[in-house]
Formats: sequence, structure tokens, C-alpha cells
Amino acid sequence: MMRRAFRLALPLLAGLALAGCSRGTNLPPTSGTASDQPVNFQLVTDIPIPAGATMDNDRSLILSDRDRWTGRVVMTLSNSANEVTAFYQSQMPNFGWQPMMSVTAETSVLTYLRGDRAATVQVERRTVYGTTVSVTVAPKQSDASSVGYESSPAPRAAPSSSGGIRSEQLAPPASRR
Repeated sequence: MMRRAFRLALPLLAGLALAGCSRGTNLPPTSGTASDQPVNFQLVTDIPIPAGATMDNDRSLILSDRDRWTGRVVMTLSNSANEVTAFYQSQMPNFGWQPMMSVTAETSVLTYLRGDRAATVQVERRTVYGTTVSVTVAPKQSDASSVGYESSPAPRAAPSSSGGIRSEQLAPPASRR
């Protein structure tokens, strides 16, 4: 009798445990206009949202709203990393973002500029199924001197020998004949 009750209760408990693992919000796909989206998803209107995206509420941070937000939107998708990377490469320019750099690898990183803002899209394969996408948007820095760096930093001297580190000149490379 106990065994039968356990068999009946096990699927119910497993279903509740899986339901409790989901801490995301389903995101509607964007088409370039905010009017297509429910009011609570109109916070972010200037990046493409793939169909079937679920926002990870614990890892996302959106400051401000609409086209002037700063922060990070983390989404999970059932699509492959290659499909998601291709989606962002084709759709970001449709939202006014100009591509600056891209690295397509195990974790792909795409960087875009739009006016005075920069966006980084990071696409990672999930361990079991699907893809995690992180879109980070922030004001771009106008030049390196604004953060206290020189545009061409001077070379630094080698550490002194008083700290127990020894520095020696390298021999010139051998010429090849």
C-alpha cells in the first residue's frame, strides 16, 4: 500500500519540483515596435527578443526604460547557439545597432554601437538543452582619457631586485641563415 502511494506521489512531487525551478518571465518576440508587447515588457524596446525567449529575472537588471535603459537582460532559449548568434547578427542592425566586433566560438560575443550607447550580446550553449543569451547595454565612453588612462600608456619599468625578483636582459634572437 505504501509502495503504491509512493509511486503515485513521485510524479506529482517531480512536477512540482520542476515547476519551482522556473524563475523566468516569458518574453514576447520584438518586431521593432513597442505596441506589439504587453505593457510590462515595454521596458526594453531597442533590442531584438527572439520568439520563445524566457527572461531570467534573477540575473537581469534593467535601469530606466525603453530606448534609454542600461543594464543586462539574460534570456534562455530552446534554439541552438548558432541559430541565436545568427539571429542577433541579422536583427541588431534592424534596431539601429552598428556591429563593431564579433567572436563566434563556444561562447560567442557580439559588440554593437548605437549613438552614445554600446551593447554586448553573449551567447552560450546551456549544459543540457538550448542557449543562454546575455545582452548588456551601457553608455559608451567617449575616449580613454575620460576614465583616467592615457591613450598611449608609457612602458613600466621592471620590478627592482630588492623584492626578490631578478631581471636580466634577453639575448638578441639568433639570425637565420
